[in-house]
Amino acid sequence: MTNIEGMQLAIELATRKRDTLAQALSQARQQWVGAQLQLDQLEAYAQETTSRWGAQSGRCAPEIMRHHYQFMERLVHAMRLQTSVVAEHAARVSQEADIVRAAEARLESLRQVQAQREREEQVLRQRREQKQSDELAAAQHRRLLNGGMAGFVG
Repeated sequence: MTNIEGMQLAIELATRKRDTLAQALSQARQQWVGAQLQLDQLEAYAQETTSRWGAQSGRCAPEIMRHHYQFMERLVHAMRLQTSVVAEHAARVSQEADIVRAAEARLESLRQVQAQREREEQVLRQRREQKQSDELAAAQHRRLLNGGMAGFVG
């Protein structure tokens, strides 16, 4: 395996790894969005319930109001729990994004090394071609000199 083939293999592997990590990031984002939607639904339900009960609070029996307040306490508790779930998902998204950025940086660095090696290989190729061209020209010049001198000697 040549250097260039080895580098190409490293780039392919780094690309696959980056793609796999990007997929994990996408899944983490979907989970975060889902958790946020659940929190939004809980908050909307709490607001709706509060506004609905606010109008009826003066007309309800104390026992019904006590149940309502207990229910609202449980709902607020559920919202707090869901808020922490959303925060955990957001932290995971951030962590996954950092990992993807690092994989992208690694991939880009491999691509830059490959480009540098290709440029160096091109320079070496050009030098070899120039050397061969120079040697061929020198050989032709010697033949001309030797051939031309042979005519003068005789």
